[in-house]
Amino acid sequence: MESRPFSLADWHRFLFGNASWPFLLEVLMRTGVTYVLLVIAMRLLGRRVAAQYTLFEISIVVTLAAAIGVPLQAANRGMLPPLLIALVAIGLQRLIARAGINHRQVETMVATDVTPLVREGRFEAAELKRAAMPREKIYEAMRLAGWQHLGQISRLYMEPSGSFSFIPARPAKPGLSVLPEIDEELRKESRVDGYCACLTCGNTVRATQAEAHDCNHCGAHDWTYAVTEVERR
Repeated sequence: MESRPFSLADWHRFLFGNASWPFLLEVLMRTGVTYVLLVIAMRLLGRRVAAQYTLFEISIVVTLAAAIGVPLQAANRGMLPPLLIALVAIGLQRLIARAGINHRQVETMVATDVTPLVREGRFEAAELKRAAMPREKIYEAMRLAGWQHLGQISRLYMEPSGSFSFIPARPAKPGLSVLPEIDEELRKESRVDGYCACLTCGNTVRATQAEAHDCNHCGAHDWTYAVTEVERR
């Protein structure tokens, strides 16, 4: 159908396009059916999908959204195709989930595996590169969790959902500060004399070892002062 030129007085076309007034009632019915379909689909997918998404769960949700979005607004599209697409997506998800219970390789293939980013207060450079994870993102996550420096962390894992898990070091040792540089006052307040931290990996050594030496963990040669936790008041 040939489109008409735009006119400020043509509010019907502006609001409804080429659809008729009765189509609004059909839209209401389609929306109701879609809502029920999504509720059933999410219920069948399980609580796991309602939590933080992995890459596989995101792909399932995007598939459902793409299948259902068009029929809501297009009068020439029926509701049976999105129903079939939803059933296939749900069946695929449940099949892979069941297979992942007995075969961990299946689970890690579709949802990735846990990635250790920090060990004993030091970044794992190879894992950071593989996960394409910038250090500033980790610093942000640590600050949000209440950590002040890498020496407080024994292990930091990135979960398949993209969230971070922390295992504290017992006891904590001096480490690389994760506080922002704009808060230099607090950073200096937490400074530990006699220790230096590698700016690249967070490896902490005595200042005498750092003088004119490269880091024995990552080979970098940029050092800064190490810090300890500042007690909260």
